[in-house]
Amino acid sequence: MGLPTEEHVEEWLKKLGESDQPYASACATLTVKKESLKIAKARALGATGTAAEKERTALTSPEYQIAIEELRDAEYEKKLLELRRTQYTLGIDVWRSLNANMRKT
Repeated sequence: MGLPTEEHVEEWLKKLGESDQPYASACATLTVKKESLKIAKARALGATGTAAEKERTALTSPEYQIAIEELRDAEYEKKLLELRRTQYTLGIDVWRSLNANMRKT
């Protein structure tokens, strides 16, 4: 790719700004999915049996398995956006460092 240019920085700044809302949405979705997992487990708890049996029933229920998959997908989406934003920020930081070093010489 080479060294970052002003054009790269402009593009990264634009992408950072454009990713604010999707990232915030992904964070909120992840929070909701974590709570949904707890709700799915509570709904699937059996009415009879020992605590361990009730928990096993809940953890193996289809509703709980779906909630786990949705949580995994939400975590993936949030992490992907987070990593992209970090990449843009790091590129900008490299450009700043390069420019600061050029001014010193």
